[in-house]
Amino acid sequence: MDTKKQIGLIVQQLRKRQGLSQETLAAAAKLDAKSLSRLERGVHYPAIETLERIATVLNVELKDFFDFTAAPSTEELRKRLRQEADQADEEKLRRVVSWLDSQ
Repeated sequence: MDTKKQIGLIVQQLRKRQGLSQETLAAAAKLDAKSLSRLERGVHYPAIETLERIATVLNVELKDFFDFTAAPSTEELRKRLRQEADQADEEKLRRVVSWLDSQ
């Protein structure tokens, strides 16, 4: 995964963790919602000033956007899920499937 996609994924994860929509974060950070969407999709590199405004709204440090160890790839996530599923008992599997169905 390239750098701009990793940054975008981290911004998206931090935004969702705080329960904010793209529109809400964009407005609070004085951004256009389409620009935030492009940033989260990794279409372009954000300016440092943009990341600073987003960091302020999300109450995180600028360096948090560059902690790529915190953003596993899709394949790493799938591998982890497979490992967990292989080791889970029936009750745990049923709870996970129930949770997935509720999403």
